[in-house]
Amino acid sequence: MDTQKRGLFVKSKKPITPPYFSSLFNCIDCHAPCILACDRNLLSYNGDMVEFKVLNLGCNFCEECAKACMQTKRGVLDLKFSSQIQASAVININSCLAWNDTICFNCLDSCKFKAIEFLGVFRPMVSQKCVGCGECLSACFKNSITLNAI
Repeated sequence: MDTQKRGLFVKSKKPITPPYFSSLFNCIDCHAPCILACDRNLLSYNGDMVEFKVLNLGCNFCEECAKACMQTKRGVLDLKFSSQIQASAVININSCLAWNDTICFNCLDSCKFKAIEFLGVFRPMVSQKCVGCGECLSACFKNSITLNAI
């Protein structure tokens, strides 16, 4: 059996773009001041684009990344563009405590946008209010929440 063809069926994960993104990357040979400006270490540079990745804390939309990028005059991150991150949180119902008959509101308590809704005290779901900040990821000690690009 030829196993090299299996890669054709694997979905490649779409990178998550940072807030204030212009929809056009112009990052080649940039010294990426936006990454240094983010005190939450949410941005990383992969050679031709800047990606948003939540490690511990989510984005608080402090605008520092956009201000730093604006100084380079490359037009990648700019305060005139939407602060919404093009991502949404997804809850894994198999590992989520609240989906498995244990009362837990950690994700609900951490979401200042009220994007997580519960059916009574169980079954949390992410609503359309989600701005992709990722604050709920670190609040879930079961790691049942992931952030997926839209």
